[in-house]
Amino acid sequence: MNSIQTIFTGTVLFVLLAMSCGGSDEVDISAPSMQILSLTPAPEAGLVCGSIEDTVFTVLGGETLVASLRFADDRSLSQYKVDIHNNFDCHGHGGSAVPGVAVPNVSNQTEDWTVLDIKGLSGEAAEEQLQLQVPTDVTSGIYHFQIQVIDEAGNDNPLANFYSIRAINPTDGEAPTLTLSSPSEASFTAAKGSTVTFSGTVTDNYSLSEGGNGIVFLSYTDLSSGNTFSTGAYVAFDSGVEKDYNFDFEYTIPQTLKAGNFRFRVDAHDGVRNIAEPVTFEVVVTD
Repeated sequence: MNSIQTIFTGTVLFVLLAMSCGGSDEVDISAPSMQILSLTPAPEAGLVCGSIEDTVFTVLGGETLVASLRFADDRSLSQYKVDIHNNFDCHGHGGSAVPGVAVPNVSNQTEDWTVLDIKGLSGEAAEEQLQLQVPTDVTSGIYHFQIQVIDEAGNDNPLANFYSIRAINPTDGEAPTLTLSSPSEASFTAAKGSTVTFSGTVTDNYSLSEGGNGIVFLSYTDLSSGNTFSTGAYVAFDSGVEKDYNFDFEYTIPQTLKAGNFRFRVDAHDGVRNIAEPVTFEVVVTD
């Protein structure tokens, strides 16, 4: 069969296939929609991972977040999904976000708020009310909150209904205070392979160990790229720590680090993961 015959035969088969599939039926590519009828508590603008977001819910452990919603589609709805998970590592918020740090398990650990619930829908419209209870001993911090609706054709709009939640542990809602005595200067120069000592104090209104999330840790940002990295240099608060903790740890500048300008950052969390105001240093790394 020559090339002209092949093209003709393929064209005929395509036309026959299109006719057999109904011809006039249109493929459903329209995403379903979600309308918020009411929210309790009402969201407000707030700071999340260094940027202002318009819709941030603030909730206390033991409270209930209530949302009345209306879903709609031009043909038929299929299901909706509710997803709440911690955003402690600021995933999805750019390279300058502080990486997450795993805290060793200790007694009295708080509870991270996690929800993954999928429910079926039908018809062109449906109204639903969500009753989302915050764990009483919730780990303080920012959480992602997503409501995703899907129609029967599998269409969705995953970025349309995406919010943040700030959860506060009812036992301790006050952030600790972090002060550093070393390095003594806010900017300094350090050669690759040299060791820098970080010393200071964390002070809180409540036992720093209660809740199990207490930690001091170091990260750094490469100012040439804007990317932030964890270092593995940290001190976790054990069960004997009270309201004040004096820390001292060392960090050796890696030989693999490219010489240039960096911002070193020391962070501290108390036992329920309230976050202290960080302390930063401008560092020139040399060969």
